Amino acid sequence: MDPLSLVVAFLLSLVVPVIVIAIRQTVKLHRGEIIQDLAAVFHSAKEPESERLIPSFEFVKFKYFVPTGPERGQRQDFQAWAWAVAVFPFFLVVSSTSYVCIEFFQDPTFTGTLFGTHAPVVLCMIAVSAAFCGGYLNSMRTLTQSIQNFDLSPSLIVALATEIFSGIVLAAIFAYAVHAIYGAFEGLPDGAGVREGVAVLAFAIGFFPDAAQRALVGRSKLKNFKRENLSVYKYTLATPVELIDGIDTDIRNRLSDFHIATTQNLATANPLMLFVETPFGVYQIMDWVAQAQLCASVGAEAMTSMWKLGVRTLFDLERAALDERCRHPELLQSIGKHLLGQKDDKSDFSPEAIIANIQMRLDDPHVHRLRQIYMQVGVRIGERHWRFLTRDDGIGPRSYDATGIVFQTPNRIRLADSGIDIRPNDYLAVVGGKNNGKLLKVGGIDRTLVTVDEDVIDEDVGAGAGAVKLFRINP
Repeated sequence: MDPLSLVVAFLLSLVVPVIVIAIRQTVKLHRGEIIQDLAAVFHSAKEPESERLIPSFEFVKFKYFVPTGPERGQRQDFQAWAWAVAVFPFFLVVSSTSYVCIEFFQDPTFTGTLFGTHAPVVLCMIAVSAAFCGGYLNSMRTLTQSIQNFDLSPSLIVALATEIFSGIVLAAIFAYAVHAIYGAFEGLPDGAGVREGVAVLAFAIGFFPDAAQRALVGRSKLKNFKRENLSVYKYTLATPVELIDGIDTDIRNRLSDFHIATTQNLATANPLMLFVETPFGVYQIMDWVAQAQLCASVGAEAMTSMWKLGVRTLFDLERAALDERCRHPELLQSIGKHLLGQKDDKSDFSPEAIIANIQMRLDDPHVHRLRQIYMQVGVRIGERHWRFLTRDDGIGPRSYDATGIVFQTPNRIRLADSGIDIRPNDYLAVVGGKNNGKLLKVGGIDRTLVTVDEDVIDEDVGAGAGAVKLFRINP
């Protein structure tokens, strides 16, 4: 029994998972501090708890065991005994297999005392050793990704031990089948080539045990066994994230650690979670996700075609259709041709059809989540937050036709309807009329009389409904 083999087996099977678990704890503490700092951006002690709830941010805190409030409690981390129980099967599989493989390569006759010296045994040991190397490397990659994603759990360690063992068994069966088909490889003219080919394929089996199992079952003749329709794979082409402005190959490799390899993965990602787990800035990530949502909705070809129209994100598409300051018939027609397909030169799409199509693309929970984050950040970066002003369906700020409203010098607005939902500290954006472009903070309300913090120009909007609009901004 070689002491060096025992030391190597011990390091591979026990020290490595213990180090990974310790790194996970360090990552947890570090990212917890980032979350606490991020809470200062999204939470204000002056706001009620119910109005400070942002689901995207609550999910981040829940993942990292950060307290989410007295009413919702705190998620508990895994206990030490759970990690100890999970490491045991990993230690058992890796230590025994690595020790046998190391001894075999030091002395090929080592397996003779255990399994005999027959040619199938030697070929199987070569396959087992290669499969173990592939399975162990795959487990190291998985553990690294799990630390980055902070999804390392006791069940994952047990699953990795199961995958390594499955790969070893499949490789041994494969090697035995090769020997049974071709006979003793020593008698073949290219016996060395057979041995090397088995080693390469065994490594692949160990690295991708699930793929090996699917291939084995798919080529079997089991009656009534459900198989995959391989013809559908021609429709499964994915759009890489390099299409997104600002993402290069290095950044893609970094995002792949978080299982983000396509624009659809990025479009559904939580921007705040990515900010906590990656070195990229929150505004940069928000822009990437917004671009990815446009690509996932309209496709890569339509997205790149609309760049020249100034449409980079799904929110740009929203503003072009729903924001009165950006909407224009010719712009809508150009966008409609990219979204609905090119029609003949003598006919155009109706503006209603184009707007309806865009509204359909906006009604998605991932889009609503990103919009909420945009609006919340806008409160912190400045009062003149003008991006989302036109949604009257309860998603964004409300707008009102200013018919019957009177602007009175120096800083008063008299409303025609006392039932309009305006509260102190809200902001009123004025579009149209003499006070066009002003963003007025509401100081006080006395029935229909509103006092604002900025001087206004006298104007009586008594006729021409829609000529002037007020937008209540309260993200």
